[in-house]
Amino acid sequence: MRLFRRFAAVLLTVVVVAACGDDASSEFGEANSIKLSNGALIPETEDVQHEPVEGSISDLGFASLVGDGQDTFASHLDKPLVVNFFAAWCGPCRAELPEFETVYRELKDQVNFLGISRDGSAAPSLELLADTGVSYPSGWDSNGSLFGDLGLIAMPSTLMVDRDGVVVEQWAGVLTTEGLRDLITENLF
Repeated sequence: MRLFRRFAAVLLTVVVVAACGDDASSEFGEANSIKLSNGALIPETEDVQHEPVEGSISDLGFASLVGDGQDTFASHLDKPLVVNFFAAWCGPCRAELPEFETVYRELKDQVNFLGISRDGSAAPSLELLADTGVSYPSGWDSNGSLFGDLGLIAMPSTLMVDRDGVVVEQWAGVLTTEGLRDLITENLF
């Protein structure tokens, strides 16, 4: 069973990485795609839910996307937290960021949002956030160590974190506004 899960995880990673480079809507057609609120089509993949990381992630750190400072998850845990790993080179990430911004604006009084960039430098991330209108805080995992420490395997990946810093859900794959709202409701409220 463990071998099957590893195979499925590797297969999902290959599919998601292959989709990260271009607009796949023309390749896959509407029947095999997810339609985002902005009308964009992205390929539908098997979403993988992983076992949440054990223990609190409160003390884990990452670089601030703006400036030279460091940040930790603890500074965002006055409310439950949604963490989204993204990169400018990932097409599905680019497509879902406006979806996250929409839900953030609806729920920001109840839930904190934090983006974590996987780009090698800050410039592409900052440009992507500006292009997609993202206004919630974002950090930077330039070498992928945080991504690896959390056991994440695909982009985009999203974590649902309770106020104690415990990851209660990990999600690999694209989320629409409806899917994100449902995930938040099921895991953080």
